[in-house]
Parts: sequence; C-alpha cells; structure tokens
Amino acid sequence: FLASTRHMSAILLLYLSPAAALVAPATAGTTAAGSFEAWARSADIVAPRLRIDDEDLLRGVTVLADVSAGEILCEVPRRRCLDLSAISVDPAKAGRSPCEGIAPTPLWSRLLWFERLAIWMLAEARRGSESEICGYIDYLPAPDTFADSLLEWSDAELAEFRYPPLASAVREQKESLADLLAAIRAAGGSDAAGVTMAELSWAEQIVLSRAFTSDIAKGQDGVRASRMGSDKPPPPPPKNGVLEAWERSELRGKLSLPALPNFGSLLGGGSPASSDAPLAMALMPMLDSFNHRSGAKNGCSFDPERNAFVLTAGEPLRAGEQAFISYGDKGNDELLQLFGFVEEANPHDTILAVGLAEHASGVARALCGGRDAEVARRLGLVEEQGVLPSLEAAELSARGAPVGTWHALRILLGSADEVSGAGASILARPASLETEARCWAAMRTYCKAARSAMGGPRKADLTELRAKGCAPRRRLALQFRSEKKRLLSELEAALGAVEARSRKAGKP
Repeated sequence: FLASTRHMSAILLLYLSPAAALVAPATAGTTAAGSFEAWARSADIVAPRLRIDDEDLLRGVTVLADVSAGEILCEVPRRRCLDLSAISVDPAKAGRSPCEGIAPTPLWSRLLWFERLAIWMLAEARRGSESEICGYIDYLPAPDTFADSLLEWSDAELAEFRYPPLASAVREQKESLADLLAAIRAAGGSDAAGVTMAELSWAEQIVLSRAFTSDIAKGQDGVRASRMGSDKPPPPPPKNGVLEAWERSELRGKLSLPALPNFGSLLGGGSPASSDAPLAMALMPMLDSFNHRSGAKNGCSFDPERNAFVLTAGEPLRAGEQAFISYGDKGNDELLQLFGFVEEANPHDTILAVGLAEHASGVARALCGGRDAEVARRLGLVEEQGVLPSLEAAELSARGAPVGTWHALRILLGSADEVSGAGASILARPASLETEARCWAAMRTYCKAARSAMGGPRKADLTELRAKGCAPRRRLALQFRSEKKRLLSELEAALGAVEARSRKAGKP
C-alpha cells in the first residue's frame, strides 16, 4: 500500500513480495514474543502502545491503549533493517555484497532483489548473536512453519485449486530456487558449499512474504516510488474451448499470474541492474508483524530526520483491538502466494479468464452461421486493433472486464455492418443494444463454463469446507476456488442487471 502521513517528507511504498508462505509459526508462545520485544527495545525500536501476540497460531499486533488518528504506532531505525538501498547510493545498482562468504559481489550483482535479501538474511542468521538483527532473526517463523507452503504441494494437490496460473507460478518458483542454489554452488564464496535447499527455501519465503519497498530517493514532489515487475502479459492459453483450455494449460505449466509481479514477470523483466529493477527492498523488524485487512488505514513512511521507518495510525484505534495494515489492493492470487491465506469477499480479487478467447470464438462462429473464414477475419481485426491480449489474458473482476476485452468481444459479436469498414475501431465504444447484449451474454455463459471448469458449483465447495476432517491443504484449495466462483457469480449477476436496465432504457 502507498502510505502517507502529514508529518513525513518522504513516502514509503509498502510491498510484500510474491511467494507462497504460511506466516504463522508452528509453535509460538509468549516467550518468543517477549524475547523479540526485549531485543526490539534494545534495538531502539519504539512501539510503546503495541504488543505482539502469538495466539491462535497467527501472529498479530494488539493495541494496548487508545490511539488517535495521526499518532505514531511504531518507529524502526533504518540501521536495524536489512535494506538493499542502503548498500548502494543508486537503488538501481547492486552495490558491494554484504555477504561475500555466500555470494561474492560478481554473483551478487547478477541476482534478483529477493535472492539478494534471502542470501543476506541467511548470512546474518549464521552470524548468530553477532548479528545486529539477531533478535529479529530468532523470532522469524521456523523452517517447519512452511511445511504447508505451496512450494511443498505436489502437482496433484496444486491441481485441486482448479486454477492453472497458480500451479504454473508455483512450479516456476521451485525452478528459480533450484537455479539459485546451483548459482551459489557454482560461483559462491567460502561458505557457499554449506548452503542447503531447505534453508535457502526458508530464507526466500521469509523475504518474499515480509519485504517492504524502501525506496526513499526524491523525484518530482519529493517522492519516487519503486516500480515492481513487468507489464508484459502472460502467454495465451491453448485454443481448445473453456474446459479444455483450463485443463491443458495446467499441463503446459507456462502461464503466469498477471495480477502478480511475481516470478514470471520478475524473471522476465531484464537485468537486475536495469532502471526498472526493484532493488530498494528491505526487511523491517516489527513492521512485518502486522496482519492484513483490506482498507486498513495505518500508513508507513520514512522519516529522514529520525532515519527511521514510521507507522502512523490512519484512524482511531481502541485498546485491546488488533492493529492492521493493508498489504495493498491485492487479489487472492497474491495473498495466497505471498502469505498462504485467502480473503473472503476480497474486493480486489480478479481471475485470469482462461479460455475466454476460445469461448468467444465459438459464440462468434454460431453467430456467423459456422463460417470459419468470417470468424478468422474478425479475429484478425481484433489483432489489428491491438486488443487480442485483452481477450486472451483478460483479468475479470466482480465489477466487469477490461475495456480492451469488451472491444474485442464487440468485434467478434457485432453485426456485419458494425464490423465492416472502419467499424472495428468505433467498437471501442458501446455499440448497438443488441451487440452489447450478445457480449454480455457471452461473458455470462463464460462465467458458467469457468465455474464448471473449477470443479462445479460453489455450494459443493462450501459444504465440503463445513464438513469435519477436511485436510488443511484441501481446505485452502476449496477456499481459494470458492472465492473465484463467488467472483464469477457476482460478475454474471452484475451483467444481467446491466442488460435489464439497458433494455428498459432502450439503449446500452
């Protein structure tokens, strides 16, 4: 989230980076929290009105006394953070490696930001009590915490999500970890031989689930936020109809999640030394203990006078309640990969419309009387107008679809007169009521087909969720796909309401 405060002259963009992680420790108690808080006090981390809780297997932060909007909740000195931007004056450059024993500077300079932070944290963990952040590292979730992270799921278990992009992204993450370990073994320093896949996986999941952007360089208006990931769309699904596209895209394993600036987009985003590389990232003790809630108003910023990161209350908080931060406007795809949970009725959730292009082409074929040549001509117009990616990789929300997706559908499903001549460009705007109605209907029938491809009615998922004995991994898969089905059902209903209003008004 982009947090702001009236009293700070620079802004911190808080971004918790993509990876699957169950952030709750398997065994946590007041001793662990007490030890961390004692270290935090000695480290000049100021949070007098907050208490870290380890109850119900989920860490959170409780408010000890009433707090007014605008009051400081927490202050973390920058020197107590692992901050990549502190290594180099230029945040687009790697700087000298702080952990030469594992990753000498030539190797360090080739690594992505989350790989650097993971190796750095691993090196600090090996220093034990000599590390300036030893109390923080001791409090981090233990390796067995991640026993149920998506990285540990088999292909068969990942298939239970019935969402091919997620399975593909997890496989991609596994491959990137293996590549990183191989690079450390081949070009690492004197300590590299002792690095194991288990500890590297642990370190990377910690980083990817807890890292903040720490870019404080000033640009226009004194603020410059880091850019994350790549805008390149994922490759289209195979062209075999909705259900077939859904199933075969899982087998291909080459789709990436467009909602995530994750492994697919980061690894495809060029050299880490490029100006687009998000290198100003940091691990910040205490600030990463807050749980997520969409719409939470507490804001994080950098105070250059204090040389500290500061969390400020965005609204009044009452003693005894949990304090939250928003991890950003993230859909469940991100929340699941980042933190291992699914948010019910998430207003920011989206779904990658696997097979929409095939479905729309089938509807167009029926409209054109089975004339494949005419369907091919219209698809050519879709490509000429530059909206083919919006059809092949559309992200749908409960509120609708991208403008380019509707443009593509109008070209495929418009009347002969509308699609002739210069009509294709005009169809970027709403067309005749009948053409709009065909587009709405095509999207509604796609929603039905997608729900079927995700395992049938949502009601069946909810029934199984309520049953006793549902295994944790199965439960998570059911929660995830039931929320996707909720989105599809809400979109279908919204489009039906739009059509009803339009027909009553006699215009789209």
